[in-house]
Amino acid sequence: MTIEPYATLINKKILLPSQKTNYIAVETHFLVRALKAQVEHVYVDEEWYLTRHPDIQVAIKDGVVKNAKEHFALHGYYEHRLPYEIVVDEAWYLSQYEDIKKAVLEGVFPSGQAHFEKLGYREGRLPFAGFQLKSA
Repeated sequence: MTIEPYATLINKKILLPSQKTNYIAVETHFLVRALKAQVEHVYVDEEWYLTRHPDIQVAIKDGVVKNAKEHFALHGYYEHRLPYEIVVDEAWYLSQYEDIKKAVLEGVFPSGQAHFEKLGYREGRLPFAGFQLKSA
């Protein structure tokens, strides 16, 4: 099963953001329900996820969600949160994205990995050739 990052769906024009507002031309609850079965199959490294996103620990404590996996399926995927540590193939990443290569050379980012974690995943950039989110 192929699970693409949310930003990739936007980049492929499957979801259409408004040019005038922050809205997308798909009702959120419909989108969540439609993708739920697929997103639930994404591997979530619960320990890593909770360490990386301490706000989720609070949400679990407060009973908002049961665990990290549930948070990712209901919210994290749509918030562009990484479900597990994704290691970038630095040489490949910089060869694919000239703008990032330039930003690294200019010291805007210390590495392609740093860019991917901060912006690249959200932008739908691939960390290495053939990337797909791991299935649980």
